[in-house]
Amino acid sequence: MAIGRRMVPRRHPAPSRPFRRRLLLLAGGLASALLAGCAGVGPQRLDMDQMGYAEALGEGLKRQMLLNMVRMRYGDVPTFLSVSQLISGYQLQSSGQLGLNAYPNAAPGNYATVGGTVQYTTRPTFTFTPVTGERFAQSYLRPLAPAELLSLAQSGAPVDLIFRLGVQAVNGMPNAATSGGQSQDASGGFLALMQAMRQMQATGNLGLRFEQRPGGGRRVILLLDAEKGPGADAMRQMRQLLGVAPGSRELEVVYGGQRRAPGQLAVQTRSMLQILNELGAQVDVAEQDVQRGETGAALPGERIIRVLQGGKPPADAYAAVPYRDRWFWIPAGDYGSKAVFTFAYVLQVLAESGQGAPTPLVTIPTQ
Repeated sequence: MAIGRRMVPRRHPAPSRPFRRRLLLLAGGLASALLAGCAGVGPQRLDMDQMGYAEALGEGLKRQMLLNMVRMRYGDVPTFLSVSQLISGYQLQSSGQLGLNAYPNAAPGNYATVGGTVQYTTRPTFTFTPVTGERFAQSYLRPLAPAELLSLAQSGAPVDLIFRLGVQAVNGMPNAATSGGQSQDASGGFLALMQAMRQMQATGNLGLRFEQRPGGGRRVILLLDAEKGPGADAMRQMRQLLGVAPGSRELEVVYGGQRRAPGQLAVQTRSMLQILNELGAQVDVAEQDVQRGETGAALPGERIIRVLQGGKPPADAYAAVPYRDRWFWIPAGDYGSKAVFTFAYVLQVLAESGQGAPTPLVTIPTQ
């Protein structure tokens, strides 16, 4: 008589303690990763976007100004577009799940299930405002105030570059200018005055005082105090060029081509549109464009900026823009041209800010 065996259900081994510890660590790591993603998206994105948007805005403004210089060289209409608002919204959604199969029902290799999802969304919005009408007239057709220019010199900007770009004449001594396809060289007195003022600035003897007028506005006084020391020779030359008496210690800076009274320094400034026109006249153009009458021939005289043209710009160009079927660029290795271009941009910002135009607003909400 056969004795039957009793069938005993097979049991899976329970998970060991080291395995359970690893499982808990894995679950904790998943939760920490999801929480860290939610907590870190704000500061991380703010830091990255602050640098990224600043670089993009700077490059865009450089290209816009260079393109306007080229357009004016070809007699085309300049266009000005400002970025009035930047909004970048972020949304990060994360979820995770952890399942544990209890002993003894768990199959081998199926003690736990771990999963998670992360969804990231960004929606940047840019608002552009064309500069037209009254704002265009005040920002680009209004001559720069002499006080604004001399404030830049007081802050360390090269005074000779300020006057070469932003001034038409000083006490009747004309600067180099382009008008109606004709060029005019700077007078010897103007260039000598710029050299003397640059020497005074280098020795720390270019002094200015700003006084508030009773009816509003500022009164700008040029101080002539360098009677001795390194700037004395430059001061004497400056007095002679301006026709100032040896004992005069101050000159009031006023707007105009000629001084109206003794003790004045008459400064006839340019508008921003004039500055762009002067720089645009120095842009290189193709000979066939001149022959077809699309633009005028290059004018003789000294150039303070070099803008090249060709079929393709170099990869490391400081600024490059396409116009029609050609490219125009400023070489990266031409420091002098870059300095002139950069300072012209500073003057453009100064001209626009004089009307209280709103600066770009960057709003970066996170959800």
